[in-house]
Amino acid sequence: MIDTESGILGRLVLNSVQRDAVVYDSGPQLVFAGAGTGKTRVLTAKIAWLIDRGIPPLHLFAATFTNKAAREMRIRVERFACRPTGGMWIGTFHSLCARLLRSECRHIGYGSAFSIFDTADRTALLRGVLQRLGIDDRTASPRQILAQISRFKNQCVSADEARGSAVGFCEQELVRIYTVYQQTLCEQQAMDFDDLLMNAVVLLREHHEVLEQYRQRFEYVLVDEYQDTNTAQRYLLQLLAGRHNRIFAVGDDDQSIYGWRGARIENILMFEQHFPATEIFTLEQNYRSTGAILDFANAAIVGNAGRAEKKLWTTMGKGRRVAVTRYRDDRHEAQAIGERIKKACNGKVRRGDIALLFRTNAQSRVFEEAFRKEQIPYVLVGGIGFYERAEIKDCLAYLRLLVNPRDNVSFERVYNVPARGLGGKALETLSQKATEKGASLLETLCASDPQELGSRSKKGFSELREFFELLRDEAGEGTSPHELLKEVLQLSGYMDLLADQHTEEAAGRIENINELLNALAIWARENPDGSLAAFLEEVSLASDVDTWEQREDAVNLMTLHCAKGLEFGRVFLVGLEEGLLPSRQNFDDEMKIEEERRLLYVGATRAKEQLFCSYVDRRYRFGELLPQSPSRFLQAIDPSMYDADDQTGNFGAVPPREPAARVAGREAVRFTRADIPVRKIRQKQFSADDDFSQDVVEYRMGQQVRHRNYGRGRIISISGFGSDMKVMVLFNDGTRRKLMAKFANFEQE
Repeated sequence: MIDTESGILGRLVLNSVQRDAVVYDSGPQLVFAGAGTGKTRVLTAKIAWLIDRGIPPLHLFAATFTNKAAREMRIRVERFACRPTGGMWIGTFHSLCARLLRSECRHIGYGSAFSIFDTADRTALLRGVLQRLGIDDRTASPRQILAQISRFKNQCVSADEARGSAVGFCEQELVRIYTVYQQTLCEQQAMDFDDLLMNAVVLLREHHEVLEQYRQRFEYVLVDEYQDTNTAQRYLLQLLAGRHNRIFAVGDDDQSIYGWRGARIENILMFEQHFPATEIFTLEQNYRSTGAILDFANAAIVGNAGRAEKKLWTTMGKGRRVAVTRYRDDRHEAQAIGERIKKACNGKVRRGDIALLFRTNAQSRVFEEAFRKEQIPYVLVGGIGFYERAEIKDCLAYLRLLVNPRDNVSFERVYNVPARGLGGKALETLSQKATEKGASLLETLCASDPQELGSRSKKGFSELREFFELLRDEAGEGTSPHELLKEVLQLSGYMDLLADQHTEEAAGRIENINELLNALAIWARENPDGSLAAFLEEVSLASDVDTWEQREDAVNLMTLHCAKGLEFGRVFLVGLEEGLLPSRQNFDDEMKIEEERRLLYVGATRAKEQLFCSYVDRRYRFGELLPQSPSRFLQAIDPSMYDADDQTGNFGAVPPREPAARVAGREAVRFTRADIPVRKIRQKQFSADDDFSQDVVEYRMGQQVRHRNYGRGRIISISGFGSDMKVMVLFNDGTRRKLMAKFANFEQE
């Protein structure tokens, strides 16, 4: 580490590569930042350096992926720059897009008070759409349909564009659903998470004056975790940086683990094509983990082909060796780890500095049971989030209707909560009336004579209309969100209903609502000029990690996906078995297998001092105790990298590597660009008279090639030999294609 010159850099301690990345200012930059190499420090130092150079904070656009990361970035920048950063556009992609859309969405048919629908809201909306179209949701899975719609939006494909390329009945039905789903969102003045990104791109693409306004505002675009961006986010960044091309991106392709939700690793691997004249910096010195942990992690990730070359190293010494333990079954694994944690915590180890990481949420159950038995306090991250609890969503639905009276999803949630004698028939009558008027359910209720809505429902609808009219009067200027929620609870009788139940569950719900009141009061103090709409937006965009607070007295249980970006003294990485890591559903997809391997790498690099890995011989799955095999990823690591411990009584370390490498029906492959030998095959070359000659053709990792139909690309993996050789090519349009080498007919560059 070196101290640098005066100014901002004089107050920071950066190594030479970090410093070079901060002071470079001659065009686009990409910083490949390995785990624990000071990525956030470099990014925040860059922002502080730009401010010190005279760029006002208001003219900076800095995007990341969690609110927690955004808050930490802002705090660090202010500390480095020794000045407030009010006005700076720093936050998650979704929050920044929401901010942009609140100001400019009139151009695309929305008002500034639009609602943001979470997963539960959009599922409820889709069920209504399916019912409206006469489609049985038992034959068409809402979850799968929403996933398909997300894919369209992540690629900025509108319903009209999707219709033009739909082939076959299923695709045409999907597009029909997508079309009505989008129309319904617009009618309710609502957007889902994917809309925030797609609509921001559409706004900037189709309204040049708006694009120019924001291009002039943002003199620099900075991006954290670039490997997690999807196509829509890349389009957004290209649009904003299009004039000056001053973009600074940090990320690590080895930590790209969100492909299942639209992230494209190609964005970081093809950054130079998207932003020409890019300067690349690579951070490899790790400040988090011991040498033994880094050796294990490096050995784990080397099996991925086409990755940017980097190898983590540290000056902190080797430390304690990684432990890999074999257990009889999952209950044995949970019990033994619980005992080990309890013993460690009876010494000097804090529970809060311990994390237990697993591939799926379902794996937590046996550990929770074991920890309760051992009386080990724990926190489960990623379970039912605070803002997902029924009573909290009820309260928020009432508040959302005050901001956006066209939000039918929120209305349908609370129109009979507490019970007002309004059933499904009453809602159907109101819905028909709303359709006739071309208005929302709440607007129709407030504009109608309750008698018109049915004599049996008259009393309930009268009470509901009176309730909302009173609330509207209370929701004037100067009323804090905290006081407004109190009015909701009092006028609706919601708290009285819970108090009258005299049950432990009701008491828990009351406690949760009181906590929401506390959250609103604290938020109002911290944001004195903030509106109810701003609070609701912040809540809508909160993630599991945003709401998690590390406790010193509790062990942390979470999935590998939740653990990204965090660090702990001791990490237990459990369930390293075929079918879990890698997941069985990804066995037949080479790209997904690579992402599964990156999950192992992410888990390993969370550990600072000790890493414990484990697998079992048998695991309860689908109600049966089934045999398990160690993960191919584990078996690809040289046994010299860890200490093996067999707790089954069979006295064997990790089973022989050869059989496990074939579990999925093919050999495990471990290559990097540097150590893959050039492979030679005889490829058929077609002459004018179809006389086939046998010329030697060489292929190597990273080789640039050109295909007659697909254009230019780069070879990112090679498998097989001789006439069976296959090459995976990442083409410049972002697509990956696996081609038989002997038939590829690549043109000479």
